[in-house]
Amino acid sequence: MFKRLFLVFMMIVTVLMVMSIPVGAQDATVTPVPQPTPTLEPPPVCPSFDGEETSVRTSYYMGEGFGYFNSGLLSDAILSFTCVIRVVNPEYIPAYMVRGAAYIRRQEYDRAIRDYTRAVELQPDLLNAYNNRGIVYAAIGDLDKAESDFDRVLELDADSILGLNNRAVLYAIRADYDNAISMLQEAIEISGIEDVYARLTDPNRPADAPAIEYDFLDARAYALLGVMYSARARDNYNKYLYLTGGSGDARIQSAAGVLQSQFTFDLRLDDGTWLLVADFSLEG
Repeated sequence: MFKRLFLVFMMIVTVLMVMSIPVGAQDATVTPVPQPTPTLEPPPVCPSFDGEETSVRTSYYMGEGFGYFNSGLLSDAILSFTCVIRVVNPEYIPAYMVRGAAYIRRQEYDRAIRDYTRAVELQPDLLNAYNNRGIVYAAIGDLDKAESDFDRVLELDADSILGLNNRAVLYAIRADYDNAISMLQEAIEISGIEDVYARLTDPNRPADAPAIEYDFLDARAYALLGVMYSARARDNYNKYLYLTGGSGDARIQSAAGVLQSQFTFDLRLDDGTWLLVADFSLEG
């Protein structure tokens, strides 16, 4: 249930800022997102629950924190999760994970990074912590560290659809569309979503056929593929327009303009907040 509550709560990073880079540029760049000055957190006021089992105290603080988080009371949520860390168990990994999520919501990225880093120090194979930290690094423009974290996700699980999709986005930021497309095609093959689509669209499928269960996240690779192909098409148009100058075919100039305006308007490729996916489930 926790995964369902928080999956896809943020999608960060400017993937197709490459579209606005002048022809001839070798690498795409991302403008770091300005961060607010972190506010000092007051010491948490934590009921002691004298005589209660550790599990009881942990459940109380975590449940309280989730309630505050879901109500948008992020400061209170952070204090609740901090109570777990400070007065119950400083090595309780889920508290770091969800507190990191709250810090992300407040755009306090340095603190989120510290929490995810602590989580992987405690559990070096915690895939989701690397994934989410990679997204935060991408949000602040540190693409090298973001790529390193997504690569680590795939080292831990080569079949991670989340990792393949997010790593493909980082390839696209570098304008490496071939690797991005190849990785997304790999995600489609591994997930089996192509077979799901074929079965759902089979004209001979009975109307009363049982529902096919699958993860909607597996379908995301198709959307990302569309973005990558469109970006590569625009890149090719730009090369043509640059080389031909004012002598280029007017129909091609028109097609390039339509492609740019349509995707910029419909998909908001210029605001870069929707391509990466975080996962706040706690199972790894």
